[in-house]
Amino acid sequence: MIRCKQLRFAYPGDAFELCIEEFSVAVGEAVALVGPSGCGKTTLMNLISALLVPQSGSILVGGAEVCRYPLPARQHFRLGKIGLVPQNFELLDYLTVRENILLPFRLGAGSGVDGRARERCDELAGKSGISEHLGKYPDQLSQGERQRAALCRGLVTAAPLILADEPTGNLDPGNQDRIVSLLLEEARRIGSTVLMITHDPVLLPRFDRVVDALALRKGGVS
Repeated sequence: MIRCKQLRFAYPGDAFELCIEEFSVAVGEAVALVGPSGCGKTTLMNLISALLVPQSGSILVGGAEVCRYPLPARQHFRLGKIGLVPQNFELLDYLTVRENILLPFRLGAGSGVDGRARERCDELAGKSGISEHLGKYPDQLSQGERQRAALCRGLVTAAPLILADEPTGNLDPGNQDRIVSLLLEEARRIGSTVLMITHDPVLLPRFDRVVDALALRKGGVS
């Protein structure tokens, strides 16, 4: 599902540089990406989703070198093929929770917001424990509730690849287990590949493989 080779990325005017010889994630695999803050985990995830474009090297997602697509095509690919769960939620304050969860459909994923999409939204909201908040706005929710809404949005299109950046960072232990279970069970059910950033060692046994981002930058992990 994911294959990176001879990857190099640097932010303009910043000393940080991400260099990866090779990194791959198999179709259907659930991989946890770990490492200290600032080592490039989120940068790598943004490169895989083509939110960032590398200076050199290649990134294949489902066989497509998305970073070489023009911007509109990259956006269309993300909507249809990647479920994103960003670290800072990125919920739109002027939309209700339901509207935020369904946003990928409104932006062009699938056939738009139809009955099936609404059913999927309701199903995920129930499983994550936010059904009673669907008519509220993000500023009426707790941090943990916003995080669960962002997870539902990432899962709602049943994308073949799910990229999650610390989706349990603002949750208590009980809800952490609930959300990781939902993420991994949904991925297995629909055959999705998962790459998730986490700092919580308790969660690591739940994954097929754990990748250390520092070792990855040194070329020691494939």
